[in-house]
Amino acid sequence: MLTPEEREKLRLKIQAQYKPEIKKRAIRAIKVNSAHHWQPPLYIEVGQKVAHLEPDGRPELVIAIFESSAFMVVTPEHGYEKGLPHFFAKEDVQQVVEF
Repeated sequence: MLTPEEREKLRLKIQAQYKPEIKKRAIRAIKVNSAHHWQPPLYIEVGQKVAHLEPDGRPELVIAIFESSAFMVVTPEHGYEKGLPHFFAKEDVQQVVEF
């Protein structure tokens, strides 16, 4: 799990790369009930592996969750070491748990 300082550094990196305004809110988990029919309801928590982040995707370790115009779920392969984070529409997020 990232320290608050590491999480802030990652937030600023993603904000600089992709230009979304990312809130400083420290999010531990989100509960998602997606409008996508392929995706079951998800509980996504930092420090846990989560399946179904994308169709036929393997479980991924969640490193951070950020809030912008959508929620961004960062894993090693999506937003941390390479690629874009996983995005979840705000209207699909039923619950937010902060640190």
